[in-house]
Amino acid sequence: MQVMHGWNERLAAGVAHEARVAHALNDRGWEVASWGQGVLPPGIQEALSRSGSKWRHFPDLVAAREGDIITVDAKDRLRSTQSGRYAVSRDCVSFGLQFIAAFGMPVFYVFGNLNVLSPVEVQAYGSLGPRIRGGAYFLVPERLGHHFDDVFGVVSHHNEAA
Repeated sequence: MQVMHGWNERLAAGVAHEARVAHALNDRGWEVASWGQGVLPPGIQEALSRSGSKWRHFPDLVAAREGDIITVDAKDRLRSTQSGRYAVSRDCVSFGLQFIAAFGMPVFYVFGNLNVLSPVEVQAYGSLGPRIRGGAYFLVPERLGHHFDDVFGVVSHHNEAA
């Protein structure tokens, strides 16, 4: 897993991955908007990340297409190149499950290689990883991730020409 130490480095990687995911969804006909911490000023984002608030687990993006609405939590730096597993915080998965129950909207985790898992799948397929400084994690084999196109559709020819 690539280690990013500074807040600014983590923030920049996260913002870039969110933009990549939003662009990929747009190419497939989804209308996408930033959500969660992404709509807040940087100082508030940083304060929330340090506060332990559950708000930090709020999905990054909301998207709609043909009356369907989904949420996306972009997770670029949570794939281990050494072990071939995704690491997702147990707190994040717990929040995702509660979000689904409270709002009835699906939550999808989209990893750096654009594979996709839901909180239910992470909890079901994941093994408990060691507790580290950032908390406890579920570790999920990368091979269990769904291809982006299988979940969100293929690139729309209409959008390719635009």
